[in-house]
Amino acid sequence: MLQDGTSNLIYVYIAGCLSGAVLVPYLAHALKRLAGYLFLSKDEGGHDLYRLDHGILNVEMPPASMWMNMGFWEQTTSFPAACRGLLDEVLMAAGLLGPDRMPFGQSKTAKLRVIDLGFGCGDQSIYLTQLARKMRQPGDSATDSPTHYFLDSYVGLTIVPSQFRFASERLHSSSNKNESRVKLFCADAAKPWTWIKDIHEAATDTSTKGDGADVAPKSSNQATWVLALDTLYHFIPSREPIFRHTFRELNASIMAFDLLLSDTPSIWDLLLLRLVSFFAATPFFNFLTITEYRNQLLAAGYDENKIEIRDISDHVFAGMASFIERRDGELKMTGMTIGRYKAAGKVFKWWARSGIVRGCIIVARR
Repeated sequence: MLQDGTSNLIYVYIAGCLSGAVLVPYLAHALKRLAGYLFLSKDEGGHDLYRLDHGILNVEMPPASMWMNMGFWEQTTSFPAACRGLLDEVLMAAGLLGPDRMPFGQSKTAKLRVIDLGFGCGDQSIYLTQLARKMRQPGDSATDSPTHYFLDSYVGLTIVPSQFRFASERLHSSSNKNESRVKLFCADAAKPWTWIKDIHEAATDTSTKGDGADVAPKSSNQATWVLALDTLYHFIPSREPIFRHTFRELNASIMAFDLLLSDTPSIWDLLLLRLVSFFAATPFFNFLTITEYRNQLLAAGYDENKIEIRDISDHVFAGMASFIERRDGELKMTGMTIGRYKAAGKVFKWWARSGIVRGCIIVARR
């Protein structure tokens, strides 16, 4: 028995020596490579150095801007400028900005409210609430004209708690703020029946008495616009509830950038789009043709003669795809990656090439 135990120990010892002789060199090589990855890299000549990956240490946090939409790329290659440009295009289509991208409005008494469905990280909120207009009276010079804010009331909704907190902090620390006219809420814009009382009061300028009865709006000279900048195609169960609520309860007009479906998609394109919709968490049934989209607005109560739909796809998808591809190359130089947006860029490139999805500006006037 003792002899067997001794033999086993000898076998274990020999096996350990042989394993060590084989495994240690491989382990040393692996550790050396890991150390090189963590601390040093080699250039094309095989020299150890830091290269450009320290660029990640120089990235400002948080970024100066956090815009997120598909952009309007006709005259820019800058992402923030393209995102801001898309908002301007929607405002111009609604008649709220002139061709010079300056706000219309000469009346001192007319009031403008915007209810923003999906404000992201607050860049469009800051832009809209700080936009000013000149109120010029006969005989006034440009320098004498008093400046007024473009909006008298801004109500923003987002379903994402982290974006709500981020935007609230940015907006309340920005200059030219007036917190009494700016209200942000974390709520599902697609389901107005779930909105709390504060949202309804902010959106309609009403308050509630102790007995639960609504007090009439403070001003009858109020124009209300619902803004949906690149958000409506995400709405669940569909756009229809918010369209009905906007027309019947808010007495508001709609201005939006939205994604529509081509009138002549192939079966293959539809199958591929359904797959993309699944991975992008975008309801496939929200992709409507222009006729189907118009019918939803008509069913909500909007006048057919007051509905405008303009296709701007040529200035959206290709520009966005090119930007993502370019930014991916720039990030790789400094050891970073564009992550999930690389796949999104390929989708936008497909949309630009095939035309199956159309990027459109929608205006429906009350």
